[in-house]
Amino acid sequence: MDIFHDNPMLQGVRQMLGAFARQMMRPVAIQHDREESMPWDLMKAAQGLGMTQTAMLDGRRRLTGVEEDPDPAKPKSQARIGVAASEELAWGCAGIALALGGSNLAGAPVARIGTQEQKQELRRLLQDTDEHGHIKIAAMALSEPGTGSDISGLKTSARLDGDHWIIRGSKQWITNGRSASAYVVWAQTAPEAGRAGVRGFLVARGSPGLVPGKKETKLGIRASETAQVHFEDVRVHQDMMLGGAHAGDGPASGLADTKKMLDATRPAIGAQAVGIARATYEYLLDRVRGGTLHGTPMASHQHIMFELADMHMEIAASRLLVHRAAWMADHHLDNV
Repeated sequence: MDIFHDNPMLQGVRQMLGAFARQMMRPVAIQHDREESMPWDLMKAAQGLGMTQTAMLDGRRRLTGVEEDPDPAKPKSQARIGVAASEELAWGCAGIALALGGSNLAGAPVARIGTQEQKQELRRLLQDTDEHGHIKIAAMALSEPGTGSDISGLKTSARLDGDHWIIRGSKQWITNGRSASAYVVWAQTAPEAGRAGVRGFLVARGSPGLVPGKKETKLGIRASETAQVHFEDVRVHQDMMLGGAHAGDGPASGLADTKKMLDATRPAIGAQAVGIARATYEYLLDRVRGGTLHGTPMASHQHIMFELADMHMEIAASRLLVHRAAWMADHHLDNV
């Protein structure tokens, strides 16, 4: 399943962001990696192109100018646009790509399962600039020291107290964890229900008890900020539980909403891996074409060309798998 086949919109996204990655990202990638610095200038430029979660919240994508059909039963295009963008940006630089797309990891579940009030609140939290003059960004706080996409293992808890939920726990490896102005936090509301008790909450930076923790030092993807985030009895109004009133109807609705979050966000993560693999393959291919081994062209050595052929095949297969997952998400089918 090639999502680009006979789809000029997605072909246009790929071409535009491929040029952005080549002309804007690659020239500064090494600098940001060495300095472990966020690419704030590029993030502002990306915002101007519509690579933001606020465009998603409006049911549209400024990358394409396409208005999504408001009928919740109709197919969407968000996931397919997301994987097209993620592959091209990760091809440019994995770290910068995650810095540019980190907010969308938080925006996607709000767009997909959030109420209108919650979408408006996220827009408000991300308006204007922060105290450093940077664009405001968001973070999705899901992973913990002992678990990630396996939501049944989450230890962060949310306890209802009147009309507020009290969130307690720690998150780890959170993209934008220290700099975010808004957090989408996943917590266990009913331990006896297992993964069905997991709910998402929209939490503002500066909320009492919300403590950004240590910034991680990484081997790679260093242009993206990764940090711990601690929630020490953070009070969140019940209206900020993703999904609104229906989210309290029971475990079934909570599990359905959490699965929608994973369905919406995981294809783009897979597409980043495809972009990284493609960049690696192209680098090796250039080396082989211009290199020699034992005095003969590398390209004349069959075992080397077999390795490159296997790489090309595996990248193509991975891309098709990611495209299928994105297509399923856009057609409201489970892909996780």
